[in-house]
Amino acid sequence: MRFDIEENFLDDKSNGFQLEASLIRSAPALERLCLVLAVATLSWVSQGTHIVETGQRRRVDAHWFRGSSYLKIGWNWIRRAVSRKEKLLTHVGLSPRPDPEPAMASRKQHDERTKPRFYGEVRHAA
Repeated sequence: MRFDIEENFLDDKSNGFQLEASLIRSAPALERLCLVLAVATLSWVSQGTHIVETGQRRRVDAHWFRGSSYLKIGWNWIRRAVSRKEKLLTHVGLSPRPDPEPAMASRKQHDERTKPRFYGEVRHAA
């Protein structure tokens, strides 16, 4: 969960929308911008999850194991599709199913989490 929240902040700030660079000071204008960003986020994340679910992630994310966000995967797919005149999703929605490929910070971290662990020694009664 923490990794998901950090990815979301990263998408809103330096990695995606550059929200801080907008320099908007008006509260109503900032609210409108946030609405546009929320709709874009839903659209791009929907596109990204669809790409992962259909096994096409490698086309836009060569380093998939490092854990690009679904927003970034969706945005990369949209740019690719527009430049190649390919079709995009015509609906927006998120699957309630578990994440088919959860993001990981590194292969080493993944291997550490999945290897068996033994806590303490097993002692036999005499």
